[in-house]
Amino acid sequence: MQIFDVKPKVHLLGTFAEFAEEFGLGANDLLLTETILFDRFVKPLNPACHVILKDTYDPGEPNEQTVDSILNDIRGWKISRVIAMGGGSVIDIGKVITVRNAYPIRDVIYGRTDACPDKDLIVIPTTCGTGSEVTYGGIITMQDTGLKTAIMDERLTARHAVLIPELIAGLPFRTFVHCSMDALGHSMESYVSSTRGNEIARAVGARSISLLLDGYSNMVLNGPDYRQNVLQNFIIASCLGGMAVNNGGAGPVHALAYPLGEKYKMSHGESIAQFLCPVFRMYQSESSGGVLEELIDLAERPLRKCGLFTSREEVFTQLEVMFNKLLPMRRLSEAGMTPEDVEPFADSIMSTKQRLLVASYVPFTRDMAVRIYRERL
Repeated sequence: MQIFDVKPKVHLLGTFAEFAEEFGLGANDLLLTETILFDRFVKPLNPACHVILKDTYDPGEPNEQTVDSILNDIRGWKISRVIAMGGGSVIDIGKVITVRNAYPIRDVIYGRTDACPDKDLIVIPTTCGTGSEVTYGGIITMQDTGLKTAIMDERLTARHAVLIPELIAGLPFRTFVHCSMDALGHSMESYVSSTRGNEIARAVGARSISLLLDGYSNMVLNGPDYRQNVLQNFIIASCLGGMAVNNGGAGPVHALAYPLGEKYKMSHGESIAQFLCPVFRMYQSESSGGVLEELIDLAERPLRKCGLFTSREEVFTQLEVMFNKLLPMRRLSEAGMTPEDVEPFADSIMSTKQRLLVASYVPFTRDMAVRIYRERL
């Protein structure tokens, strides 16, 4: 039984200029990125490659219309490599546009067109959260349903993942924290996964968790600007989190988070932060011991370091205190969620997110979903 797989070659470089030289950007390359990144890091180098700026189509998360517009615009271009430089949205689009005859994208997503790529993919993350550079899935919001729909195919995996700490230095603090919470969610959920959790995924996830929580502790002690000292640690932790979740799988935290992004456009990282500690508190109340105790071991040292440790029984509550010291979390009601949303959201995840819910550390029920949503209102 296969328990771990990492397909991309992972590189660590100091600057985008180093990447452009080492990988030899040329006329048969397509760089997919955002305007702010292009202007700051790419334009001064004047590379010979094709360029598509994703935010000139739509600034939000990837949707069917945006992907089809990009595919339509690049028809006839001779492209051998796609370089996706950006956050999760850019990377998800980069993965699907490598597919041969990908237009219209709904035919690929619904299995009417084979998801066979005819271009190599190079991924350069510019956030420290999704780990998409080492995962093989993409998520596109479909026009007819309004739902985030995954296309999971191992062929949609980057040939190279390139980590460049310079590219996350300018992230706003709020974005930096929320993105890294996504990485933390990947690592913690895969660590306790009841369906795909395994020793190698846990080993990788444990290092990600330690790097992130130690960085949080230092930022609590030294202030937000301290993040400039941990850029390399955080972008590596994000990559490790991607490896962990790709092999160990996500769980109820992610399931609970998706409706907030779909209906209220809450960022994925923020919605993960909303549910991470409530879900793990629930796990602890239902079934202590096992790998959950190992997670508590990992959290104890950074909590002690910043003076927040009280007891092992309160670890997940104190982690939430740490998160709020970094960046106060708003109530879901402040994002627009109402009490009337609770039961429909619970019903939705129970019917559409079973692939995540079955990985729960303890059997996950509709009542648990309702209770956690109400707790966060």
